[in-house]
Amino acid sequence: MNLRTQALGVVAAASLIVACGDPDSLRASLPTAMDVYTVFALSGTPAEYPSGINTFVRQAVRVDGNANFDIAFDIDAQGNAVIYPVQRVVSSLSGARRVGIRRVAGSFESVTSAPTGTYADSAVVAAKGDVIVVEAGRNGTGDACQFDFSPFIYTKVFIEDIRVPTRSIIVQTVLNPNCGFRSFEAGIPTS
Repeated sequence: MNLRTQALGVVAAASLIVACGDPDSLRASLPTAMDVYTVFALSGTPAEYPSGINTFVRQAVRVDGNANFDIAFDIDAQGNAVIYPVQRVVSSLSGARRVGIRRVAGSFESVTSAPTGTYADSAVVAAKGDVIVVEAGRNGTGDACQFDFSPFIYTKVFIEDIRVPTRSIIVQTVLNPNCGFRSFEAGIPTS
């Protein structure tokens, strides 16, 4: 066993021991982050255009067989955005992360936390002004939530504009990068 593996094991064990005494003692350490992206439809645009978002690294990315994205975007015949989780677009040899999507009622500002319950692992159709919440599994080897109690990070996505002539979509996001924390409030979350 190498030194890095031993160190990771010690950190995981210490986290378990501390958390088992008082699960409410878990604290977030990273602030929420707001971003604006321009992404392009999967269909009708060059393959090198960014059609996906990697929520954790906060980047619009190309959609390819490497599955380096959480959600991908397309535009349907009615001019709506179609959002796909990674596992509905590509399948990788090691298995894609589990990503769920859920459309939620309310304005972008009024959605202050990720809802509990079921997140679909299928496409979601959204119009301009709709809010989507993404539940992205991040517990793979070497990933952000590998040793956390909850494997998920949450991001709210606002469909700001759908530009059919250029096959582009403008989205605003708020990411909570803390594993298992659902709050989208500014700053370091408490829930």
